[in-house]
Amino acid sequence: MKRQLESIPHVSEALEKAQEWQEDMTENAQKAARATTRYIEENPWKAIAIVAVCAMALGFLLKPGSD
Repeated sequence: MKRQLESIPHVSEALEKAQEWQEDMTENAQKAARATTRYIEENPWKAIAIVAVCAMALGFLLKPGSD
């Protein structure tokens, strides 16, 4: 089935673009992960504070309403 689809010029072109997009997104995600790791290693207390504030905000947003 895949070979049949690849024989169609537009589909083959779309598959190539999708593959390139996937490779680009994978590379960008890896760069973001490395940058995040570096930031956390350089600023551990700031990172802890950011996580704490986000957790509290999510807690307030997701808590059940009071009756």
